[in-house]
Parts: sequence; structure tokens; C-alpha cells
Amino acid sequence: MLTPGDRFPEIDAFSFQDKVIHLICFALLSYLWLGVGRKSKSEPWTKNNLIMSVVFIGIPSVVFEFAQLYIPNRSFDIYDLIVNQIGVLTGILAYFKTPTIPFRLH
Repeated sequence: MLTPGDRFPEIDAFSFQDKVIHLICFALLSYLWLGVGRKSKSEPWTKNNLIMSVVFIGIPSVVFEFAQLYIPNRSFDIYDLIVNQIGVLTGILAYFKTPTIPFRLH
């Protein structure tokens, strides 16, 4: 998302493919992030865990979109920002529906 826009090939499969890519990227990021640092599947989630997960994925998605103002051949798009946040929430909901094996950080 922070690569200059002229580095991407021109592929127009359908009109809203950019939004689908944003949704998938942020859904995957948030889904995977939720398992980072947990010691076991049975470890209970607390409100603080969830808030930190939203902060670590939700805020960067906003920062990435605003950073595109300063990257050649890229631009800020409010709809991308909205889809980024929908992707974050989708990943969080998917994780709680089907959690992955936790990723250990030690």
C-alpha cells in the first residue's frame, strides 16, 4: 500500500477490484494478528486484548491511507479507508468464529 502507483501492472478484472484487495489484505492482517502472542487456544480473551488488536491493525490502516498522499502516483481515497476498517472488523469476527493456532513469541 505504500509502493508507488506506477509499480503495479494495469489489471482491470472488475470495477471495484481495488476495494476487494483492501478488504482481503486487512482481513488477513487482523485475523493473523489476533493469534500473535497467545500461549494457548484456551487462553481467554480479555477486553484489553481485543482493544490492542484493533489498535495495532485499525490505526495503521488509517495511517497507510493518509501516507498515500505523499507517495508518487498514489492518492488518498475515503472509500479505501472505509473498506480497510471493514476488513479489520471482518478479520476479527472471522478469528473469533474460527481461531487459528496461536503464534508464540518467545
